[in-house]
Amino acid sequence: MILKAQEFARQKHENQVRKFLGEPYHSHVEKVAEIIKEHKQSHKINELISASLLHDTLENTNTTEKELRENFGELITSLVKELTTEKKESELLGKKEYLAKKLSDPGRMTNWGLVIKLADRLDNVSDLQNASIEFRERYLEETKYILNALEEKRILTETQKKLVKKIKEACL
Repeated sequence: MILKAQEFARQKHENQVRKFLGEPYHSHVEKVAEIIKEHKQSHKINELISASLLHDTLENTNTTEKELRENFGELITSLVKELTTEKKESELLGKKEYLAKKLSDPGRMTNWGLVIKLADRLDNVSDLQNASIEFRERYLEETKYILNALEEKRILTETQKKLVKKIKEACL
């Protein structure tokens, strides 16, 4: 399943590159999967790793929910859906408020989804040294705001606490 998800993600993100490093986009989702492998223990670890590899397919490619469901089943599809930004709400609230609200709400972001989202954020903050100063400052401020909201409004698992700590360390 993981190899299938990795190949699917590589194909779907084939012509995309990372914003600052110019490396193939699939390298990002593979790093997120590695973070999940390193930090998460679960009886559903293969599904979590697969969802981490696919987490940007609905948002950044022509992938459909139906296509994900047919290839990877309901659990992975539902995780990818919850990790996908709802554009209208994000535009209405602003991305920072939208993410803080969504990630803090267990009804909208499951514990598994939050672990993947935190792994995604950890990889993103690790790439910021190549961003413009303005973008870096804005992204770090957004990240700190989201983490503060999470810690205030949600009971975090041990894995989530470890990832939050690593993100904070990367933000220094």
